[in-house]
Amino acid sequence: MAQDSAAFGEGDELELIEEIAVKIASDYDDDYWHTVNHEQKDPVEFWQDCADAGFLGATIPEEYGGEGMGVQELTTIVRTLEEHGCMGVGMLFVVTPVFGAITLSKNGTESQKEEFLPKLANGDMKFCMALTEPNAGHNTPELDTTAEQDGDEFVINGAKQWISGVGRADKMLLVARTTPKDQVENRTEGITLFLADPDAPGIEYRELNTGIPSPEKQYEINFDDYRISADAIIGDQGNGLYQLFDTVNPERLVGAAGVIGAGKCALRRAVDYATEREVFNAPIGTHQAIQHPLADKWSRLEAAELLQKKAAWQVDSDGRDAGSAANMAKLRASIAGYDACDFAVQVHGGNGLSEDYFVVDLWKQARLSRIAPGSSEMMRNYVAERVLGLPRSY
Repeated sequence: MAQDSAAFGEGDELELIEEIAVKIASDYDDDYWHTVNHEQKDPVEFWQDCADAGFLGATIPEEYGGEGMGVQELTTIVRTLEEHGCMGVGMLFVVTPVFGAITLSKNGTESQKEEFLPKLANGDMKFCMALTEPNAGHNTPELDTTAEQDGDEFVINGAKQWISGVGRADKMLLVARTTPKDQVENRTEGITLFLADPDAPGIEYRELNTGIPSPEKQYEINFDDYRISADAIIGDQGNGLYQLFDTVNPERLVGAAGVIGAGKCALRRAVDYATEREVFNAPIGTHQAIQHPLADKWSRLEAAELLQKKAAWQVDSDGRDAGSAANMAKLRASIAGYDACDFAVQVHGGNGLSEDYFVVDLWKQARLSRIAPGSSEMMRNYVAERVLGLPRSY
């Protein structure tokens, strides 16, 4: 658990984490991340550095090999790494430290924790989550993937789409309906979380082409009579959607931290370029048409960062209104991060579209953040209904 003294501001522990993250980031240049994101080179060296620093086990309890910290620390790690050029690490941290470590720490059985959490902490295991479906999209209670019990096993059939990192994952957080919708009082009931093996018989997946540089590929998955032991259930059967909130709120905040870091990285590069680039016998950074938007974008990133820190603090404290805070933080971060990256491209002019300057990759990453994890429209729906008390619109 994060220290109360840190609140949602800065503290000695968070400052030390930032220092370590900056040091790790300094060992990996733009060429390294270009290869990781465009050619999907597995960032083995970087990942091991993160494991050695305790970053991968940040939220894992100490008795299972972790650091026993919280989402405040995890988002600080991601935001700092992204700000200092480690493009795409937000996704890397979502698919394994969030989908894997947080899910199992919060809801796994004792045997699951003992077997898998130490491997997640030391970097020996990677994860993914199979949730989104072609027909259901954000409407998770309407998912079509079914898990029918057959003795001590479940037989799973269905399809998932836009699933990150399946090709490298050792285990998969699989979300399926174990009780048909017409047999539950509330459509949010009857959904169960499973700990699945992506390469088991009955599971097939294929890569999807997104056109966005990323350290993890996207996949669609088909389950055809995939059999899984009842021991693979995570948490309580039929209560999976409620347990999933323990995962999706940190997912949103890690996503928010990542795009804030990407926005700051882009603006730092824009400032450097505006200082060096001379047109009409003066650096372009002397002009207020450049200065004022850069100042605005930076201040909006700072504001989004404060909201993200407050939300992480709420998740770590007692979960009080964590959903509202996480959704608002993700919404503001996506907007501020995208606007920052977009203007960084503009500052670079034609060079902004060159991969050599890196900002176009950051811009694409920031654009994705407005869609996932969780679209900006769904963030607004949540705030309108849950915070403002407006009638449900969907």
